Amino acid sequence: MKKIAKLLSLSLALVLLCTSLSACGKSESGPSKIYTGGTAAYLDGIGWYSSVVYTLKLNADETYELTYQNYIFGTTDPGSKGLRTVIYTGTYTTAAAADGWETHRDVTLAPATHIYFEQHEKGFGRSAISGHCVIDTDNWTADMTTLLDPENNAMDAEAFLTEYAETITVTVEDPSLDTEDPSLGYRILELPELKLVTAAG
Repeated sequence: MKKIAKLLSLSLALVLLCTSLSACGKSESGPSKIYTGGTAAYLDGIGWYSSVVYTLKLNADETYELTYQNYIFGTTDPGSKGLRTVIYTGTYTTAAAADGWETHRDVTLAPATHIYFEQHEKGFGRSAISGHCVIDTDNWTADMTTLLDPENNAMDAEAFLTEYAETITVTVEDPSLDTEDPSLGYRILELPELKLVTAAG
């Protein structure tokens, strides 16, 4: 009886191992390619630097995550003065780039189904959306409505997405399209103008 129990346990372990390995091999939800781009500027009036980085992650299941980060830091008074993070998620399609380059692709991002916005520190104290705040369309709260629409108290997650989720086309450089050119990188060639970032100030 003990031998049968051990045999059954061993068989079950082998089945679980095979199932797990099979699932790993078939997974299509992980990241496929990641592209980056950014800018930096010196804020002369206050002696701070502002660094902006965009990261576009294209998943194998044709979903995307576009992240915008603005980091503000001091020079004569070192340290963080502000960090703003905006994350858009949705679906995407790709096509040959309109500029004609074989190693470029135009990625069309459908309007986001989820937008996350967070900022903190005094660097955003005078922005249109100012101070420390979190806006998350998947986890909407009354405080978010008050922050964005204190007069009418009518803004909700759906209205926010209607206002700020937009179709965005991003041209990227993809080194996998020419593996013999070492100068290529996974780069965003032209940084998108995001309606929400412009409105936030």
